[in-house]
Amino acid sequence: MAGLRRVTVSLDALDDAVFRRMNDVDFPVADVLAGIEAAIAAGLAPIKVNMVVKRGTNDQEIVPMARFFRERFGGRVVLRFIEYMDVGITNGWRMDEVLPSAQVVQRIHEVFPLRALEPTAPGETAERWGYADGRGEIGVISSVTHAFCGDCNRARLSTEGKLYLCLFAQRGHDLRALLRDPAAYDDRQIAAAIGQIWQGRDDRYSELRGSAAGAEAAAAKVEMSYIGG
Repeated sequence: MAGLRRVTVSLDALDDAVFRRMNDVDFPVADVLAGIEAAIAAGLAPIKVNMVVKRGTNDQEIVPMARFFRERFGGRVVLRFIEYMDVGITNGWRMDEVLPSAQVVQRIHEVFPLRALEPTAPGETAERWGYADGRGEIGVISSVTHAFCGDCNRARLSTEGKLYLCLFAQRGHDLRALLRDPAAYDDRQIAAAIGQIWQGRDDRYSELRGSAAGAEAAAAKVEMSYIGG
């Protein structure tokens, strides 16, 4: 598998009509589930399934999703619930469509009792919860109700070689010259250059959201479809 060990899949609902409406490309649920089965058969692990929760659109799917994945896949698949984020400027985001992660956890806990788990690594973006009966776990990502910029440890590389230090970044750092000229740069120089870029990171959008500075930054955010989730 050329070094590929795990995959993350997006699935916002089991209801086909709801999922097609949310993914904007009319992609069916059945194909996503078939892909998950194929990934398991290929030995990829862990498999994470991301569900973006949008109040009034797919929040009725929270418990059905939890039930389905714990009963069909157990601990082989980790379902993660992500607060509906204001990434980019084209998704028509509104705060009243955000369902806080605490409410997601409460809804599931009422049906399938949960217990808090320790983070798997420093800077973990997801809060982990295990089923009390041991049949796997879920995660919640509080991307709106919790400011997580301070301990962020992730960057993203676009297809044209620009490094973005934040999902909400306004600009990327061009790495193409470093990557295309092996005569001028070796791995140590590339690592040092990327390290210098990261050390200068000042992205704080999740902390500024709702302020005047946050409103100014929001007008020029990069689209998630361009840099990936």
